[in-house]
Amino acid sequence: MADTSLNENRIGLLIWQTSNLWQSKIRNKINKFNISFNEYLILETIYNLSDISNNISQVDIVKHSFIDKSVVSAKLTKLNKKKLIKKMTPNDNRSNKLELTKEGNNIVKKIINDVINTENDFFSKLNQETYNFINSLKLLLGKKIRIKANYNE
Repeated sequence: MADTSLNENRIGLLIWQTSNLWQSKIRNKINKFNISFNEYLILETIYNLSDISNNISQVDIVKHSFIDKSVVSAKLTKLNKKKLIKKMTPNDNRSNKLELTKEGNNIVKKIINDVINTENDFFSKLNQETYNFINSLKLLLGKKIRIKANYNE
């Protein structure tokens, strides 16, 4: 396919466009539950962390969701008002023990597989390049990458 824009080969803009398209597809799956993209990511993070810890804090959510701490703080307040999470110790927001309410847990259970399937479908176009693509993104983020040995050669 021929380039259709002067910016077609700008990597940063392509990453931005890809991210926007991916987020749009995920938003289409979660909109009916009246939650934002960040709210869903926070709920999913609490859901996943609850399998390994009983003391989930705001710091844990920031660390595992990669959402800015001020955004997490504001969204936790909204999720608490929506009765999708419970803050177990109302002193310092950073040290609250957080849990999903029954309704929050039900929402995540209803949509997590749909979100994962949507994401898998979206990135399936990468085929065998998925591993390299993930490593390339990690490299750009300054994270450690793993090299996969190819013993077939």
